[in-house]
Amino acid sequence: NGGPHLALLLILLLVGGASLPAFTLAETCLEKGFGEGLVCSSCKKFEEIVKDEELAKECMDCCTDDKAVVSGKFANARLEVCQ
Repeated sequence: NGGPHLALLLILLLVGGASLPAFTLAETCLEKGFGEGLVCSSCKKFEEIVKDEELAKECMDCCTDDKAVVSGKFANARLEVCQ
């Protein structure tokens, strides 16, 4: 059971995302639950946790290489959970 680590990773995948070249691919990725700011390193961690090669491949198909993403630092962040 991945517990809090799996939950956090899933949140990152859903909130994150990738700049995808084809609109249909982006739409398909969103339908599968992968967000627009998804980076490939998250998919690698995701695969380690879920141990599902097919799901990990789908994640990798929807992600952006970490080197291509401009990173910035933020003073803080806020996570809101709707129930």
